[in-house]
Amino acid sequence: MNITDIMEPGRRVDIEKLGNYAGNDELKKISYITKVYDIPDDDTIEIVMPMDHGKMIVLDVGDEYKLFLYAKKGLYSCETEVIDRRNDANVSVAVLAINTDVVKVQRREFFRFDCIMGMTARELDAPEAQNYMNTHVLNTLVDPTEKCVIMDISGGGMKFVSAAHFKKGGLVHVRFIMNVRGENKKYDVVVRLLYVDPSAANPRNTEYRGEFLFLDGGDREDIIKFIFDEQRKARRHQTGS
Repeated sequence: MNITDIMEPGRRVDIEKLGNYAGNDELKKISYITKVYDIPDDDTIEIVMPMDHGKMIVLDVGDEYKLFLYAKKGLYSCETEVIDRRNDANVSVAVLAINTDVVKVQRREFFRFDCIMGMTARELDAPEAQNYMNTHVLNTLVDPTEKCVIMDISGGGMKFVSAAHFKKGGLVHVRFIMNVRGENKKYDVVVRLLYVDPSAANPRNTEYRGEFLFLDGGDREDIIKFIFDEQRKARRHQTGS
């Protein structure tokens, strides 16, 4: 699939750094949100240099990134390499060569549903985080106690706000209760924090966005069922049926 057929300047793109890291790769992934600046041809894409906490992140020539492209027709991904940098009308731009096919990502996993749902959380310390990455086993006997509110959720991750302070890239044990097909079920999962920003609605809170790690297939399906059921309820309410 050609990128010029699905994307256009101004559309959102998430970038995730690729490469070899010391230690566990999953703990060291680096991700940012930015947007498309231009698409000169089907082999090249230009993106605005991303920002993180008000600081511009300069992408180095030779670095490789996986792109998640938010197109009108759905969510797509490809792997790229930074081949140039430039300034255009005071906009810092990274020029990336597209090294793989542009493929569609399963939308049902990444579709985010806006909600207000209570949750508790705790950040895993370094030894526990490393053990979790090695074994995929979470110690659920330790109760998460930091109060949070889920703002949106998908089969791939969630956004939540809290007065608690967690670090970007950290692993957080989250616990929440969700009603799935008439049954209240408790979920203990681990979220890797990709974005950490002050909350626009309340300066005392922080907004977090993260991805689920090693989420059980049944739990992921439950979340997707919950989203679809809530959407159906909303549509019935709107139509009065």
